[in-house]
Amino acid sequence: MKSNHVVLLTLLFVAATVGAWLVGNRGASWEELDTVSGVLVNAAVLAGAIAAMVKFHLFNLFGHRWRSDLECKHFELPDGDVVFTADYTITNTGERPLFLSRVTIRLLPAIRDGVQLKADLENCLAERVMDPAQSTLKGLFQVEPGERAIFPLRCMLPALDPVVFVQCGFELPNKRVPAAFLGFYVKVPPVQANKPPSSPTCDWKR
Repeated sequence: MKSNHVVLLTLLFVAATVGAWLVGNRGASWEELDTVSGVLVNAAVLAGAIAAMVKFHLFNLFGHRWRSDLECKHFELPDGDVVFTADYTITNTGERPLFLSRVTIRLLPAIRDGVQLKADLENCLAERVMDPAQSTLKGLFQVEPGERAIFPLRCMLPALDPVVFVQCGFELPNKRVPAAFLGFYVKVPPVQANKPPSSPTCDWKR
């Protein structure tokens, strides 16, 4: 927006300069000045519109864009332990490769805030931090346009709360850290009329 203002002010300054020159050196009439200024003003508006269109196109073409998905499951073992799994998928929906420097998945307990539930960020049940230095995951941190990368969390717990949150996030080199989001998981499958119970999962998109 600022660049558009600069273009407009520059062309208006040129119009004033040309008008002063015509009056001082050629004795131009006000009608001629009005014609010249009208042409320059129209050119300024057109140039500003073109600059805005080009800027918008470049922003969408070269900006980073992605979609995040999260799927969670749990399995109760005969000895009473619980295996919890989370798959955090990052899909590159832009036109540029995504170079990730860090991916974090955290399993968090839920606490009550009145009638609402929120994540207890201070007490982490399980956490996995992944970066390109880990040889087994190195290829996941460069996501080409149209491709996706899946980052897993696998943990075994002595027990799993009835309700938990899953916090997922990633970082880009030399960029602002994108806001993390919270997945919500309930051990008991949802009640659906006339349908058999199914394995509970949580699917999130962003």
